[in-house]
Amino acid sequence: MMVESRNDERQTLWEQAEPLLEKEIAAPKGATLERLYYLVVIESSSKAFDKMTQFARQGVEQFEKGPDARNLTGDDWFRLGRMHDFLSETSAAEAGYRFAVSAYSKAPKSNPAYHALALIRVGDLNYAAERYTEAAGLYDEALKLQPGSAQIKPYQHGVALLAAGRFDDAVARFGADRDEETMTDAQYGADLARKAKEVAPLAEKDADGGPIGGMVEAALAGRIRLAAKDLRAARAKNSVKPGDVLPPEVTDAQRRFVTLLRELLLRKKEIQEFCLRENIADLVRR
Repeated sequence: MMVESRNDERQTLWEQAEPLLEKEIAAPKGATLERLYYLVVIESSSKAFDKMTQFARQGVEQFEKGPDARNLTGDDWFRLGRMHDFLSETSAAEAGYRFAVSAYSKAPKSNPAYHALALIRVGDLNYAAERYTEAAGLYDEALKLQPGSAQIKPYQHGVALLAAGRFDDAVARFGADRDEETMTDAQYGADLARKAKEVAPLAEKDADGGPIGGMVEAALAGRIRLAAKDLRAARAKNSVKPGDVLPPEVTDAQRRFVTLLRELLLRKKEIQEFCLRENIADLVRR
């Protein structure tokens, strides 16, 4: 009920603001980027998409393509990035957010809220493009500006950190996940990060010298099965118990197993179902 009340209150405020903003932008020199941006948000919320498109296009044409484009601030570029998002112009939106991050780096205390959102948006774009190390760093920066930001998904941050080889940080972020859809996979991710730390650094190539990242999914799954079999055998042969220092044979087998399984997690963004189906969950969780 509280959320509904807040949404109703916001909608009422926007309905009151809309005619005032339209009057202001109609006045000479009244069409500021900030006013146009708020109108875009209001019209989108009201599903008045024709008007939303009109105001967004006006903002882009007047400011991004205008004579003062070189003087745009981080706030300006963030708003332009959002306008391109509303217009479904993905590449232009990404450019706007990246320009915003660059501008904020020169004035980092100008608007921490927008700065953090710009960092998160670029982080999400890097994550989607599998540039995980860059994504993890951007999420880190955003959290420094806005600790506990709900805009950053802990699971997604954890995956990026695991890919970047920052295993302790990955464990912490996976542990912060409270999303019912990803929480169990986050537990697997945290345990995988712990086991990766034990045998780090991980390899980029498999035992035969072939790059792990270049494997087709079926081949990757098959190699995980073989690696799991070898790890189980090495554990049994060396009588390894939880907390034991790993002997070299087990270290090598575990390194291959976690490296291959991490690759599957980075591709599928989940491993619980695979581990249960293949009966290898114990090799991750224990």
